Amino acid sequence: MSVALGQKMNIDVERLNKDIRLFPQVHPITADMKITHKGVSRLVMLDRYTFKDTEKITLANGDFVVLTIKEDPKFPARGLGIIMGIDWEEKTAQVLVDEEFRGVLDDPEEVRTGVINRSLDVIEKPLELYYEQIAKRNATGLSSVETTEEKRKEWFEKFYQELVQLNFIPAGRVLYGAGADTDVTYFNCYVMPFVQDSREGISEHRKQVMEIMSRGGGVGTNGSTLRPRNTLARGVNGKSSGSVSWLDDIAKLTHLVEQGGSRRGAQMIMLAD
Repeated sequence: MSVALGQKMNIDVERLNKDIRLFPQVHPITADMKITHKGVSRLVMLDRYTFKDTEKITLANGDFVVLTIKEDPKFPARGLGIIMGIDWEEKTAQVLVDEEFRGVLDDPEEVRTGVINRSLDVIEKPLELYYEQIAKRNATGLSSVETTEEKRKEWFEKFYQELVQLNFIPAGRVLYGAGADTDVTYFNCYVMPFVQDSREGISEHRKQVMEIMSRGGGVGTNGSTLRPRNTLARGVNGKSSGSVSWLDDIAKLTHLVEQGGSRRGAQMIMLAD
């Protein structure tokens, strides 16, 4: 069995299922699976919510991958493709890009052939190509709290039917984390308490923001409790650099922390007017 992805792009499902056996969290592809989504929805599903071989222990020629096609510092473009060759010494790979995502390519030769050379660091191999696989993993994780095997089977089936029929679609962090056996959050967003107006308070807040983002949660911070610039700091007989500068420091965490293995951080920072 193979999955067609467009011109010259097919996936060897039998070989992929052999790779999947190394990952107990992932359910194999079966002939009755059909939900792959299309366009941007497909890319988002594969890039954000699927279980991946992050260590690339099974990566090989012919594998279907998600990768950064255009490495723009501000607006990188992700897309899908097939591995054509791997240089393990240089840690790079040649990838045939899916025709749907070639519009962002700039190099004339890449545009002509659709083949690009990219670092392995920006290439990921999804093991779940169908939404049904994600639904089975989620149902397995959500039913795992039951105390008997009979109950686990019962609630697996109930959860799976609701998910696979699209009667209920969990939040993105649940889709990504449930059943994956990883220490990520199941909550998409967190509203933080007010920041205590002290170095210790700011440091503790920063620590919590970093921890939440690293596990996949988005964070909202209201910095209105922090004193404005040039306010007297009595303890050190100096002046405060101000709330904006402290909040800017917290904002920079967004670019440093990878969220639960799948994306950069997300924050909303507020000040009362």
